[in-house]
Amino acid sequence: MEPMSVKMNLEKKIAGTVDFLARELARYQAPVLNCSFGKDSLCLLHLLADNGFSMPIVSYMHPAFPQKYRFAREIIEGLSLLVFDYPPFRISVMYSKGDSIALTEEFMTSSMTTTAIPIDIIEYQDGDDFSRYRCGLDLFFRPTGTFEYPWDVSIIGHKDCDSDTIYGDVPLHSAVLYRDAGPDSLFPLKEWSHDDVWDYLEKFNLKVQKDRYDQPNRKEWEDKTFNPDWFEACVRCMDKRHAGTQVFCPKLKREIPSVSDIIPEFVTKFDYFGV
Repeated sequence: MEPMSVKMNLEKKIAGTVDFLARELARYQAPVLNCSFGKDSLCLLHLLADNGFSMPIVSYMHPAFPQKYRFAREIIEGLSLLVFDYPPFRISVMYSKGDSIALTEEFMTSSMTTTAIPIDIIEYQDGDDFSRYRCGLDLFFRPTGTFEYPWDVSIIGHKDCDSDTIYGDVPLHSAVLYRDAGPDSLFPLKEWSHDDVWDYLEKFNLKVQKDRYDQPNRKEWEDKTFNPDWFEACVRCMDKRHAGTQVFCPKLKREIPSVSDIIPEFVTKFDYFGV
């Protein structure tokens, strides 16, 4: 049985979030939920449905790693959800201040705006089983396209306490982000903690992706094989840290020149969190 203080805190958080959604969604005609089917998205998906908020979903799923989206597809099919996916408009790479690299895909949200989805890269190391990895160029040169985004506000499960491997801590500027172009964004879980989300999932007996999360211990597994936030790839020839050099390509099994000079780098600042 959960402690009374935990129960009261969670009930207060739920009530405040429902009030927030009712107040803010009244301003819009065509809301959409951005859902990755991670723990925060599942919490928000259930909270919306359980309180009478009905809307379509956008979920971006990369074709190169279908095994990472099995759980998402099971939820979609099991709940008969209306889920949209579409190709990115632009792809680039992004570097951390440390020693990591991410693939960044930007998806059109208007004729002037995009939403950027960074994917952390687990880099191939000599001696690894290359069959578990993708060629970074195959990821980079996936089909791209434009999209007539029909929604006027996106609902996102980002929280103040979230962190990112590239940016570190990523607290939100506000729970509502108004934009001059493209959809506004609502962050209903802004003031929720990680434990609040886990408490919610337990309260409603919601199961998360078991090969991504160690639910009893409230954390992600170290193994990222089935985690869609991480892609296993060889990015040596497109990595600007190796610009102007020859690198060994495990796919071709020979030395090749770096092509990083033609790979765009993502340097745009995100407008919704405090970096």
